[in-house]
Amino acid sequence: MDYDDSDGRQVKRENGKLGEKCILTHIELMFSAVPMVDTTDNINQIIGSNSPEACWMYLTKLEKRGNPQTDTNLLLKLKDCYSRVFSRLPLRMYSNSESYAKMLVRYAELKGIDDPDDARDNFIVARSNCKGFAFVHIAHAQFEVARGQVKKGTSILQKALQVNAKPTELIETAMQKLKSGNYQFLPAEDRESLPGRFHLNVVNYAVCLGAALSNESIVIKGKRFLVLKMIGRGGSSKVYQVLDQRNQLFAVKYVNLEEADAQTVESYKNEREHLNRLQQYSDQIIKLYDYEITNSYIYMLMECGNLDLSTWLRNRKTVNPLERKLYWKNMLEAVQTIHKHGIVHSDLKPANFVIVNASLKLIDFGIANRIQPDVTSIMKDSQVGTLNYMPPEAIKDTSSQPGKASSKISTKGDVWSLGCIMYCMTYGKTPFQTITNQITKLHAIIDPTHEIEFPDIAEKDLLDVLKRCLVRNPRDRISIAELLEHSYLKLQSQQQSPVPAPPDNNDLKRILNELAALQSPNSIARAANVSITMWNFP
Repeated sequence: MDYDDSDGRQVKRENGKLGEKCILTHIELMFSAVPMVDTTDNINQIIGSNSPEACWMYLTKLEKRGNPQTDTNLLLKLKDCYSRVFSRLPLRMYSNSESYAKMLVRYAELKGIDDPDDARDNFIVARSNCKGFAFVHIAHAQFEVARGQVKKGTSILQKALQVNAKPTELIETAMQKLKSGNYQFLPAEDRESLPGRFHLNVVNYAVCLGAALSNESIVIKGKRFLVLKMIGRGGSSKVYQVLDQRNQLFAVKYVNLEEADAQTVESYKNEREHLNRLQQYSDQIIKLYDYEITNSYIYMLMECGNLDLSTWLRNRKTVNPLERKLYWKNMLEAVQTIHKHGIVHSDLKPANFVIVNASLKLIDFGIANRIQPDVTSIMKDSQVGTLNYMPPEAIKDTSSQPGKASSKISTKGDVWSLGCIMYCMTYGKTPFQTITNQITKLHAIIDPTHEIEFPDIAEKDLLDVLKRCLVRNPRDRISIAELLEHSYLKLQSQQQSPVPAPPDNNDLKRILNELAALQSPNSIARAANVSITMWNFP
């Protein structure tokens, strides 16, 4: 039969599938259409050919329509298309296909743009199943070297030789270049035909490394760290990704005290004090390894995260339910730790959490406040915080002195902020985000007659969490301890029984679907362990 393309052109089908002879022409027609027809329909048609070569050609052309490193929509579209290909063309059937191997590698590279841990897992999948292709190993090695893991990159290339990946010459060339300090592994003629496009990032890394070796370095208590790049800045501070002498990555926060006022200086010293004191009590607090303070500057040597939660959310259309639940538990544990030690954060938002090895960790204690053990709340002289996540009580002026604003803050204020973060992870926006006028937004936050919208969702326990976090009266608001005990974090049956009821088939099917959606061996293993714990399996 004939198939009508979107603009009326005819494309031959053979036995219900696109014929191999016309598939290339069909792809060219798709990309010549202006505007291009729906990507979902296109990729489904190409997948119907059961041809990895056709899928690879289509995805390569799709990527050339923009830059996925700067175009979030294109990145999401590409990752969705690759996921569709892998779900319809199983790995076990196509592991010997070079085009399929290229797709696995490119998918891992695209994952690396916003989720390096997931990317690493996907590279391992590619190397394990398509070990005969040299470029698979080279691409993974480049990925690791780009992140400062030179020894790991070397090990990957050595193992590629051991498994006899072909062509051997390509691996040997890569190893020679690595030893000589040339991190452009792929020959020029192969850079466009093979996926290992991380050569672009590796070049940037090499440039940074070269600059660091010449004069770009930071010395903290006599130890020298090579500056790779700046990964954040704000006010008087800058955060750099650095490399130590053992090729380990760290983050260094540099604060110029000469440019900061007294209050800002105090807040940075606050942050250093809190990190130094709290990291021993929870794995959900970012690690502070060392610091140096003078009258002119502060250096803080810290654990280097992959990306902050704000960036992670920005790069996703939807959040996997199981990932959301795991991250929620991480956030609660982090905030519970600081509350136990008498600290109210006062400025919780997605940017204050960073992803480190698939776990969320709390950072930035700049405006945190101490509360004495026998006091439930304190007065703060100014309303400081991020408006979309600010609790009503932090906005209300409780000062009796004319011209001096102050507000009451307590641990319940952090609960409101966490509720706003979870609201964003559920609905893709914060409760008051659509109100653009700042004065109107302030009034809406504190106005008890302004109803917060809670669109219905399948997870009723999650809906209850959101509603109980976003109660305007802090006395009626749920506590962190109650949230950690809430049914939302428990997968077992809610019926009270001396013997826990075993999960039914529907529950198990739902959990397995959520695990599969993570598409990452390490992430699945971590999530599975949590699920087993929650189900109280022996």
